[in-house]
Amino acid sequence: MGQVRTGARPVLRIVGSEGWRYLVEDSSGLLRELLLGWSARGNLYLLDISELAYVVYKGLADVLVDGEPIDLGYLYFKLPTDEYGWAKFTVLLDLRERGRRARSGYSPRELLYVKGSERVLILVLEENTLIEASSILDWVRSALMRGYTPVVAVVDAHGDVTYYAASVVRSSDLSRVYENEGSSRAGEGG
Repeated sequence: MGQVRTGARPVLRIVGSEGWRYLVEDSSGLLRELLLGWSARGNLYLLDISELAYVVYKGLADVLVDGEPIDLGYLYFKLPTDEYGWAKFTVLLDLRERGRRARSGYSPRELLYVKGSERVLILVLEENTLIEASSILDWVRSALMRGYTPVVAVVDAHGDVTYYAASVVRSSDLSRVYENEGSSRAGEGG
């Protein structure tokens, strides 16, 4: 028998943590409906801090810790979080406002969404964060091997998000492009 919705706001209870995600009890079915988090078992879901912040910010449910409702300040200043939490929340909010049902990905820096046949994995970075190019290349390859379109989202100091499509190009492919451009220019009359 399905659950009956009442006028009461759903309640989510943070009951523990596993790695960089929080274990959240949801008896209302809200998380399944919103496609947030990852099902753990029964009515327990794994959500990262960005997903919890989204629920609190949008007022979708009361989020409780030890029976007390929490706010964004509590989430970001009292709960242990990773360094990407605020940037991920910014990107998650932006994607959801654009109609993409994004949720946490496979690592603390990732979000993902599936829309029809489109499967997108997003690497979240903050402007001026140092990261080795080889790390991004490894991430792009991993996303492609899993069947996702890799996208890098960069959040600037003002909270604006810029998205970059990412792909792998071999240097031998680039040299052919330059050779082809050079030969087509050589054939042009002046």
